This record gives sequence, C-alpha cells and structure tokens, in this order.
Amino acid sequence: MQQVAAKRKVYIDKKLFERICQSDQDAFRELYELSYSPLYAFLLSYTLNAEDAQDLLQDTFIQILRNCHLYREQGNPMAWMMTIAKNLFLMKCRKEHAQGVNYEDVEYQLGFDDMTNVENRMVLEKMFEILSLEDRNIIIMHDVSGLKHREIAEIMGMPLGTVMTRYNRGIRRLQKEFAERRTT
Repeated sequence: MQQVAAKRKVYIDKKLFERICQSDQDAFRELYELSYSPLYAFLLSYTLNAEDAQDLLQDTFIQILRNCHLYREQGNPMAWMMTIAKNLFLMKCRKEHAQGVNYEDVEYQLGFDDMTNVENRMVLEKMFEILSLEDRNIIIMHDVSGLKHREIAEIMGMPLGTVMTRYNRGIRRLQKEFAERRTT
C-alpha cells in the first residue's frame, strides 16, 4: 500500500505558552503554524464538515490564547491543544448535528500532496466511509498529527490497549479495502 501521508511529529516548544502569555504575537504565530494542520485534521475527523472544522479551529486557538496560563509542562502540548479542540467539538454537538465531509476541501489539509493520484483519493474517501468515528480519529491523530498511542488514549479517554487495537484494526481495514480495489 502506498503511504498516503508521511507521519509528521509536531514538536512544540513548551516555552511558547509562556511567551504567548506575555502577549508575544510571534510565539502565537509560531504555535499556529506548527499546529494548524494537525488540529484541523483532528477537528475535521470529528465534524466531517470543513466549514465547521475551520470554525472550531478558530475557537480552539482563541481558547489556547485565553488559557495559555493553564498549560502545565506535562506530556505533549499538542495533546493539551487537542483536548481543548475536542471539548469545543463536544460543546458544539450539544447544539447541532454534524454533516457530511467535502473531500475537495480537506485533501490538502490532511497532507495529501497529490490528490490527482487516484489511490490517495480512494484511501481518503474509504477512510471516511468505512471507519468508525473513533477509529478514524485515532488514525488521524497518530498518522497525521504524530501523536503517540498513549497521548491519543489520554485525549480520547480510552485505555491504551483499546487505542492500539482500534488503530491496527482500522489500518488493516483500509489496507484490505485498498488491496481489494487494486485486484478488481
């Protein structure tokens, strides 16, 4: 199976939050540039709607800016940021129901460099069709955002073993679907 998107481990210097708390706009811009794509992909996997994901992404960065003083140097800063994003999504769900994904809007954001490549498009579309919301989120957090399974377990409130099982099962389902399509 052709690798769809390279894993990107996002390194965020924990000192950025201190600088942001001191109204350092350059630090906030740096944090935004480092975390925009993985946070967007994460939110898109929940909302299945590019516009809603953008709105929640903006709200997430506003909350990060307002609450930077609450960040504690424990674990991965991206996990803290994704927890904020997830909580905002859950609050939004209480108000309205998410709708379908527009693949045209998300191709680039998910790290697909060449969506004219039919194989990449098929994998993306199948991922949204055949995987459960949780499996899809786990794969995106691990493969697109570069989070460790332990960090994903913490964000999703699941046991580590469950996260690993769901990740592996989801990858196998995508590989099987991809292999079946190649043989037909």
